[in-house]
Amino acid sequence: MDINITADDGTNAPTTKAFTVAVITSVPDIAPVIKQFTITQGNNQGRVISKTGGAVTVHATVIAKTYEWSNNFNVTDTSEDNDVIFVFNPANIDIGILTITLKAKANTHSSERFLKIELVDTRPSDWTDVNNNGISDSEESGHSNNELLAGTNKKITSPVDTRILLGVMGKMGKDSGRLTLTQMETYVTGNNLTDNTSDTMSTGDIYDYVVEGLSAVGATTEVIIELTAITSKEAELRRYSLATGWANFEVDVNNIIQSKTSATCTDDSWEAGLITGATCLKLTIKDGGTNDTDGTQSDNTGDANGVVASTISIATPTSTPSDFADSADSSGSSGGCVYNPNAPARFDMGFILLIVLSAYYLIRRKHRFV
Repeated sequence: MDINITADDGTNAPTTKAFTVAVITSVPDIAPVIKQFTITQGNNQGRVISKTGGAVTVHATVIAKTYEWSNNFNVTDTSEDNDVIFVFNPANIDIGILTITLKAKANTHSSERFLKIELVDTRPSDWTDVNNNGISDSEESGHSNNELLAGTNKKITSPVDTRILLGVMGKMGKDSGRLTLTQMETYVTGNNLTDNTSDTMSTGDIYDYVVEGLSAVGATTEVIIELTAITSKEAELRRYSLATGWANFEVDVNNIIQSKTSATCTDDSWEAGLITGATCLKLTIKDGGTNDTDGTQSDNTGDANGVVASTISIATPTSTPSDFADSADSSGSSGGCVYNPNAPARFDMGFILLIVLSAYYLIRRKHRFV
């Protein structure tokens, strides 16, 4: 059934959008995919809401038999039972990050998703978020569902039939999908989580995002990241979990790293792995795999729910004094002497032995000429 819906506020030009509605007679016996959430409060959309803005409606796009909503702010759902809509009034809720959970069941299968909304005292007058990705429209050049701001003139792109959102650690409304280590630490301490942000490697650019609307539970998705800095020779790709911290990005048939040096990141000339001098990164990530960190995050794996959450970083090995000494030895330069206090002790002993032997030789030579 094809229908057209027109929105008209009486002031601005009306907007019309076409929809196709499919009527089904039974729910398929497969795990339901909770494709996306849409949050509205009055005439506003997006994941930033205010205490004085009135009732908030959260709508889930999903086909299931039963729906179970829950939240961490002890508010009862005021919408009809067993519905894809969750309605609540935030007037008496403390400001901060609110978490809403939906568990959708279809026969013997179920899927679960977590939604985080930021509650503020007063909603900024210039705040709009047409594509519900968590970033103010004023910060974005466009409002494509599959594009997310990732630094100045940079973006993260997901497939055209998906929607990419700001990750859980980003500050909704202002920031992009590119994080700093300080932002991560602030989120962890502010939510009383175990601080796993320190890594054995030097953490570089961090990208935090969520891709929703996968074709099926357990499917893979791709993301293309326009990097803010070119990769070095020693660069490695690391993934982050709130539960376990940093680890290497797992590579297998369903989880793939590709990269290239390009000004646009739009052509198909990708190379396997993380190459030196790359400006574009392409990742294939499996829903529910090791590199998917959504859900409860109680272990290294995410939940297979038709959504992929990913936090990755371009990292390099931490430099040590011995690294500089090794670099000098292998550079082919001659002359001078490099002393490395962290080198193995046998080098210092050899140096001392050389001095002793030299002194002994000079003494013997002096005695021969006396």
